[in-house]
Amino acid sequence: MNKLVKMTAMIAVAATLLAGCGDDDDTTKTPAAPTIEMVGANIDDVHEITEQMSVKVAVASEVGIGRFDITIESPMLTNEFLTGVGLAAQMELVSASGSMASRLKEFGFPVGNEVKDAKTLSFDISTLVPLIAELGKKTSNHNFVLKVTDTKGQSTTKTLKFHLTGTSSVVYNNDADLWANTATLTVSLAEAAQNPVLEYRKKGETEWQQTPPLVAAQDGSYTATIAPVWESSKNAAELDIYTVKAGTGVVAAATYECRVKEGENVLAQSQFTTAEGDKIPNGDMSGWSKKQMTTDGETFFPITYPNAEGDSNWDSGNNMFLENPNSSQPYTPLCEEDKTEPGTANLSARMVMSVVFAPGNMFTGDFVYSGFSGTVNFGKPYDWKARPAGMKVRYKAKVGTIDKLGSYDPDKDKYKDQPDRARIFVAVVDWSTQHGVTSGLGAPSGMWDPATASSLEEGAILGYGDLVITESADDWTEVTLPINWYAKDAAKPGADKFSLVISCATSMRGDYLTGCSTNVMQVDDFEWVY
Repeated sequence: MNKLVKMTAMIAVAATLLAGCGDDDDTTKTPAAPTIEMVGANIDDVHEITEQMSVKVAVASEVGIGRFDITIESPMLTNEFLTGVGLAAQMELVSASGSMASRLKEFGFPVGNEVKDAKTLSFDISTLVPLIAELGKKTSNHNFVLKVTDTKGQSTTKTLKFHLTGTSSVVYNNDADLWANTATLTVSLAEAAQNPVLEYRKKGETEWQQTPPLVAAQDGSYTATIAPVWESSKNAAELDIYTVKAGTGVVAAATYECRVKEGENVLAQSQFTTAEGDKIPNGDMSGWSKKQMTTDGETFFPITYPNAEGDSNWDSGNNMFLENPNSSQPYTPLCEEDKTEPGTANLSARMVMSVVFAPGNMFTGDFVYSGFSGTVNFGKPYDWKARPAGMKVRYKAKVGTIDKLGSYDPDKDKYKDQPDRARIFVAVVDWSTQHGVTSGLGAPSGMWDPATASSLEEGAILGYGDLVITESADDWTEVTLPINWYAKDAAKPGADKFSLVISCATSMRGDYLTGCSTNVMQVDDFEWVY
């Protein structure tokens, strides 16, 4: 009996000793697999992508990291995009080198020796993930699959799951071409649409215009192009002319509403404002000065000049002769600032020396006087920013019966005792030099009419607006001269070209010295209409 007790005790002691030896033998213990956690959040949750989100990851391995694989699954971080930024859809951090290693570090990932054999590792990609929202606006899911393998070959895989709640938007690209009347917008849609369309209108108008079909881009967005619709017709001279259909295209100094629709459903909407247009120099007729003129190159005298001091946009014929202090019959000028309404131009016709008819006129260009004739050189350089649809002007007029026929007027008999007509016209031209019209006691030359010709020797007449005044107007009358375009697709003239002509005359056939000697016209407030 004592033997049995002793043997049992010895076996128990041996078992205890063997158990103790087993606990101390590392070769029989399997290390824990690596862990991957999201700092401050549950890595298994789906995280909404926001601008200020935090994406920090902590990795631990008992025996050290041997390999760290990343797989990117994203409809926006495509292979093409990732290649463009120096990355790839599948990458391994330990072996990463060269430019890819540099780009990974820029985006917050550790690489190379920072990862190899590390038992703890953390990285921060809080600046990378929010960038996804800048690449597209569609509602979408984005995964970063992280697989960590330790030096013993054990692996753990976790997926960083992100969701982007898309937003639909329509954004003006700030690229309006105000001469071509075009602009583009970028459309981003949160959800796929079968047939999205973009509509636009100038604010305050009721009718919506529709752009051509949207053009899809690789990132899922669309480009919409606003462009004018041109309408064609014939003018009185049977020439083809073009005007923009009301409401189409974009013009200067206007606010536009735009919206994206699918069927009757409005997916996105916004508005934008185009840049200011051009101004007509001294269009308000507030600037007046004196111009030094000479007939012999030696004696100079001041004459009335419809420009502010130092400017030279406007000129007038006949003032030089009528204000010549050496003349035996001094007259007031035919073009002057109105005495009763300062800041307006007064043009008056007159019989000079009781025999020569002189119309009142004002024009953009330069007048040259020689002997008893003068040459109106039409045209001034103009730095166009926007194509005008018309020119607005205010006028008063006194229009009588023709009482003087020019000797060289080929149609003088036709106009005898007929009602006279005053005229205002504007022409957008593309001339290399000014066009001269000479008139006086000799035969006139160089007469032209932008409503009957689309070009002259000096270059093209791109478009014109015309107002023929057949009746007197005692009160100020505001009118808009719509511009009819001969060359709708022509580029805007260079700033060094002679491209602006505005002409005001008390008698339409004044170049032939035919008209009513008592006609008077006041003009003011020239401005472009878009």
